[in-house]
Amino acid sequence: MPFIPDKERAKKKFLDFLGIKSLDELLWVIPDEIKLKEEIPLPYALSESEVEKYVKNLAKENKILKIFGGAGAYDHYVPPVVRFVMRNPSFLTAYTPYQAEVSQGTLQLMYEFQTAICELSGMDISNSSMYDGASALAEAILMAKRIKKKNKVLIADNMNPFYKKVCETYAKHTMEIEYVRYERKTGKIDKDDLNKKIKDEVCAFAFQHPNFFGILEDPFEIREITKERSILLISVFDPLSVLLISPPGEYDADIAVCEGQVLGLPLSFGGPYVGILTAKREYMRMMPGRIAGRTVDREGNEGFVMVLQTREQHIRREKATSNICTNQMLCAIGVLAYILYMGKEGLKETALKTHLNTKKIKDSLAEKGYTFPFESPFFREFVVELKVNAEEFVKKNVLEKGIMPGIPLKKFGFDDKYLLIGATEKYTESEINELISLF
Repeated sequence: MPFIPDKERAKKKFLDFLGIKSLDELLWVIPDEIKLKEEIPLPYALSESEVEKYVKNLAKENKILKIFGGAGAYDHYVPPVVRFVMRNPSFLTAYTPYQAEVSQGTLQLMYEFQTAICELSGMDISNSSMYDGASALAEAILMAKRIKKKNKVLIADNMNPFYKKVCETYAKHTMEIEYVRYERKTGKIDKDDLNKKIKDEVCAFAFQHPNFFGILEDPFEIREITKERSILLISVFDPLSVLLISPPGEYDADIAVCEGQVLGLPLSFGGPYVGILTAKREYMRMMPGRIAGRTVDREGNEGFVMVLQTREQHIRREKATSNICTNQMLCAIGVLAYILYMGKEGLKETALKTHLNTKKIKDSLAEKGYTFPFESPFFREFVVELKVNAEEFVKKNVLEKGIMPGIPLKKFGFDDKYLLIGATEKYTESEINELISLF
């Protein structure tokens, strides 16, 4: 129900309790020159029904786009059941489950989420979520530093640029980052450069598979190099792609992270999303975040508890495993609802249709004479060279056709004619043909 405070009566009550006559006596520390001299001119109050009409009219001004962009956030179909589960007040308003006896539902969902993620990734353990994919990677490189006690990490230069920026921010005062080149012809990691840059002070190599350009890397070969040189392998994977290609556990990644948005979360203008972090069992105590476990009480009844958590409130900040104080549990619940609702076959069908739609777009553009800077296998996105300025091309079609045909790559250091195009299972053949007709 809407809350309408009894302002004057409540104000008099606490002023009397404090033994003062006005709020100004509490706010004496604020200099007079920065205090407001008059009331803020707020508009006339509206009733609830009037506000509803006003907001609906504002919403009509939104442009609903058909989005063929990628770069880490994808326009997949979100089943209504996911939204329904996430709107349950028990989940929507829940706080951290410190007291297991009153938080069994949340703790069980954390445990089930971890289990589902381990089955998807093929990894031993998962925590109950991070802020997003980028901060999950940043936490992974800090985790590698703790494990190996070395201060340098290698990151593939074909990693998502936003992820690289977040890692640079996290690592700025604690460790060194060096980038490993990618081959200009294939778009894949240059393995000779990787070999050359692995020195004694390096703790790990982080790569993305599929990478930022949508290209599939050679994870088994990369793993051989890192194993031979005794450094950790951190994989940034696409949680839908693993229904069609090898998951991180199969190529023996030490730590694997990803963005969970593709598993049932809407685009929402960029968030909130959910970070996923998994690892080998031996690194459990080095993991950031929280891990829920299943146990039994003294009477043999099954129950769920928090078995590991890393909170800087419990310890000096510089000694804490992580300074992340919370997780994205509501988003993680949405991801779990999506996984359970879709099932293994549903997820596989979504992944396959995503790939086939992307392939159809690329094949059609090839028939029109367009060229592609990288000729390598891909999953859900690819880079194409346009005959016009990419930023102008996107802007024109967003405004005139209501279609976002991709992401211009100029701000990522490319020529202004390069465009990153991504597809999902969501769009029909006629909608894909509509996209192709723009070129």
